[in-house]
Amino acid sequence: MNAVLGLVRRLATLPVLRRLTTVGVLMRLSFSLRASLVREPVRFVRNELRPGAGVLASYRLRESDVRIAVRHKSPDILILDELFAQREYVLPDEVADCLTHLNPPAPKVVDLGANIGLFGAWILGRFPAARIVALEPDPSNARVHRAAVAANGLENRWRLVEAAAATSAGRVRFAADSFTTSHAAGSDEEAIDVEAVDVFPLLAGADLVKIDIEGAEWPILADSRVSELDAAAIVLEYHVEGAPGPDPAAAAEHLLADAGFSVIARHPKDASTGVLWAVRKRGAAS
Repeated sequence: MNAVLGLVRRLATLPVLRRLTTVGVLMRLSFSLRASLVREPVRFVRNELRPGAGVLASYRLRESDVRIAVRHKSPDILILDELFAQREYVLPDEVADCLTHLNPPAPKVVDLGANIGLFGAWILGRFPAARIVALEPDPSNARVHRAAVAANGLENRWRLVEAAAATSAGRVRFAADSFTTSHAAGSDEEAIDVEAVDVFPLLAGADLVKIDIEGAEWPILADSRVSELDAAAIVLEYHVEGAPGPDPAAAAEHLLADAGFSVIARHPKDASTGVLWAVRKRGAAS
């Protein structure tokens, strides 16, 4: 089925067919193919194709039995595809080995920009005893994330902090209700006021840190406290917004290197966005 999903994605990039992705019924049919990723495919298809607004629903992942929550007829379905069909966050061997050999194998994972919790579900599928601290400031996304935590009964070790990731505590203007692209608001954008927290106390003792915060990563990466982290690995989605230079990938690698991390895997999405995996350099001070 992943081969079929891959073919659908490739066809959607063709100029002649790209226009068809704006046709609602065709998008619903395309989204419904992601039913192959869960253990309740009939209900998934029914929820995706039913008339009216999309519904919030919970499913068990086919590959792990971990429960997720998604909003149908929304970009949540594309993120489900990215993680569990395209496998965007497959752990590099070096990272997987490090986390597997923890004693016990219960890594602490901090997820900055946690959205609806699909990365947490991905991690739990590989490390069922993992402890997760997730930050998500968008109230709509956080509502779905809370549903996923509750569906798994993991409130004791899957902690959701409804706040923006920052280098100091305070308040920030936030452009919400944009699903995966919600972000710290510019001066000319409509925004809500949300809490911001200093992430570094939360990062203490983390084994793996994931950062995907739509351009707000740069002040965190530039903070000298990154070099003091105990984390064995960082996975970062970098963005051109706010980057200290015209090449965000190079800027991210430079800042990670300064903090004692080596980039071991690069997955560009386009000229301005991509995913980097970095591990603590051998002998680097923590």
